[in-house]
Amino acid sequence: MNKRRNRIWFIVGIIACSSPYLSAAEINTSDEAEVALDEVVNQLNDLEKWLTQAQRQSAEIEQQIRQQDQAINDLVTQSQQSKTELARTRDEVGDLQRQQQRLQKQLDDQRAAIIAHLRASSRLGGDDFIKQLLSQQLSADVDRLIRYHRYLGEQRLASMNRYKQGLEELEGVQSKLDSKLKEQTDRSQALVSQTNQLKTQRQERSQAIRALASQRKSKTAQQEALLADSDRLRRLLNQLRAQTSTLDGRAFAAAKGKLPSPLKGKIRHKFGDTRAGTNLDWRGIDVSGPVGASVTAVFQGKVIFSDWLRGFGLIAIVDHGDGYMTLYGHADSLTKSVGDWVEGGEVLARAGNSGGGYEPGIYFELRHKGAVKNPKQWLAP
Repeated sequence: MNKRRNRIWFIVGIIACSSPYLSAAEINTSDEAEVALDEVVNQLNDLEKWLTQAQRQSAEIEQQIRQQDQAINDLVTQSQQSKTELARTRDEVGDLQRQQQRLQKQLDDQRAAIIAHLRASSRLGGDDFIKQLLSQQLSADVDRLIRYHRYLGEQRLASMNRYKQGLEELEGVQSKLDSKLKEQTDRSQALVSQTNQLKTQRQERSQAIRALASQRKSKTAQQEALLADSDRLRRLLNQLRAQTSTLDGRAFAAAKGKLPSPLKGKIRHKFGDTRAGTNLDWRGIDVSGPVGASVTAVFQGKVIFSDWLRGFGLIAIVDHGDGYMTLYGHADSLTKSVGDWVEGGEVLARAGNSGGGYEPGIYFELRHKGAVKNPKQWLAP
């Protein structure tokens, strides 16, 4: 009985500190304590139901954000490809236009040459030609005149053949040019369509992120979500560490204090800072940057994860050997796939706010054998 009474007072004491309805001064007897305990249990049961429902709603919203993040990633990738293909097509159009101008000039020159040949031939043609032959006294002069006439004829014929070939070549270039111009127009229209879709997806994601933030107004909900995210990342890293690495990590360790920042921008949250609304610390750094800004690998390594992870959105993880890993989270899009090798300074993602990040940029973590390290000690000043 004493144990039960002590347990009752222990639970009531804890809840009374946080409940707006109960206080220790109001509970004076064992009977009142029993009633209070029943009320507390009911409140806890209701709270548990609320948490379960809230967590379910949060999970549904996060799943929606995941789908939108992945759709945005795909659209950004398609847009980048479209821009690259459009630029290449424009270059090809430029080459064809220059070729067209060159051929047109050649045709103009050939036309002028043909006209000159015709005029020269007309002077040597008909009665004039016969008179000139009869007036020649030496056979050598006659032979020279005949050869010159034949030469003019051959040159005229060759010029006309070249002119004909030039016309055919120009026609082929014009056909290719028309095709490339249509291709350029189609790619431009596709790019506009992708851009509009991207804008719509970003707006829908922003609404989902606000809904998620509304679900996590309480400190408890925020802290539980962060702990769950941290545990999820820890389990993922444990699985990734089990993979065999061909890197020994010595070069990475030797680069301590000289690594470049993954993103040019202001550090919003430093390693060890307390997260707002919780008693949890930042385990990496949060760097601000515009959506789409280049996020680069801080050192050479192998991409061992490139996907969406709840709490971190689109995230890339690079293995540098001997348990050294760098993480780049909340990206707008990922440009590298699992198995890709990257060099220091090579783009592997684009800055964003996927996964429910509220401000665009990149979240950067550095770990050694699972333990977080202060990036400030590793990045160059």
